[in-house]
Amino acid sequence: MTRRQLAIILAGGAATLRAQREAGSDHAVVSQVRMDLRDLGYPPEDVIPSDECAIRALTVAPDGTVYGATSGNRSHLFVLYPQHGYVQPLGVLPGVTTVHHALVTSAQGDVFIGGSMGVDNNGTGYEKYPGGHLLKYAHRNEERGRIQIGRALQVDDLGVPVANEGIYSLAIDRASNTIYGATYPNGHFFSYSIAGAKTTDHGLLANRKIPGERFENEKAIGRAMMVAGDGAVFTSGEGGRLVRFLPTTQELQPLNAVLPGVPGREVYNRVDAWAKAADGMLYGGSSDGYLFRLDPQTLRAENLGKPLNQYRIRGLVFAPSGKLYGVGGDDDEMARLFSYDPPRGAYEVLGMVDVNHRPYYSWQAYLIDSMAIGLDGTVYMGQAERKSKLYVYYPT
Repeated sequence: MTRRQLAIILAGGAATLRAQREAGSDHAVVSQVRMDLRDLGYPPEDVIPSDECAIRALTVAPDGTVYGATSGNRSHLFVLYPQHGYVQPLGVLPGVTTVHHALVTSAQGDVFIGGSMGVDNNGTGYEKYPGGHLLKYAHRNEERGRIQIGRALQVDDLGVPVANEGIYSLAIDRASNTIYGATYPNGHFFSYSIAGAKTTDHGLLANRKIPGERFENEKAIGRAMMVAGDGAVFTSGEGGRLVRFLPTTQELQPLNAVLPGVPGREVYNRVDAWAKAADGMLYGGSSDGYLFRLDPQTLRAENLGKPLNQYRIRGLVFAPSGKLYGVGGDDDEMARLFSYDPPRGAYEVLGMVDVNHRPYYSWQAYLIDSMAIGLDGTVYMGQAERKSKLYVYYPT
């Protein structure tokens, strides 16, 4: 890049920054001393392009490495090493345009990715879709290589778990080396044995479509799943009911517990996010925007209320302090960060997800759809818009 080109870019950026919000609105956003962001690569050229960078899946490997997958015209896998602090794009996932809550890492550090062609779109395009592939990416010291935007990523293809279905969400039991997943649009629940390289379809999470117009094809399928301490797997299904899978009996069980939500909307409700506390209790967020606590032993679900005046709790993580952090907001709303302190039962709305480090850079997220926490307690949030960033939050 020439000095003239750099000067033009900087001049354009300066003009944009002069139009940013005033300091008086700082009370409405997350404290700026605790928020930052990362570009998805090295701008201005070596970054994941617009329309290919919506982050809907994040995971943290056992060694603390952070991986993310994007959605759009193409899906990219990227990595962030906390000791370096920057995002490095790794390559394009072959044949994949959407990775939705379908990214996990094994005890060995291998990355498993669930591909799809699109989700939450009324099942559009699935009439002739052969099915989403489960892919495996092995760590290859990629921090030593050059960024090459658009190159095909070398992965192992583990096959299509369920024919004609995309992969909607994944979870992993690292102790048993088993991956669990749900499909879209019909909601099959499946497992994949890493050691045995075998996929098993355990049945449907929902049999009937959500009530609506004849052209509506959506089912109430949980958008996230969680493995409890004893190996049982939890998600949600038809009628907003919680569902448990028991590996010991290979049984998929709809439970009596119903997700908290607005009365009359139970059939539309689904679990959007999970987090596991140090004591083994499971905390979930519903699509109606409620937080709940589930005892995986007694199967008792407790409604903890609504932290935000918005639909959708899209991400939950537990900090080392024991405090729960979450992010919420529907597609057409402003993403907001909140915290919940279990011992006190107290919420705190931390504000909109915004970084305004003027005069250097500034960016605000309207839609956050993934969340993960590093080994050092750093919270990572994935923006899911046409042009997206990875947000970094440092809890107190």
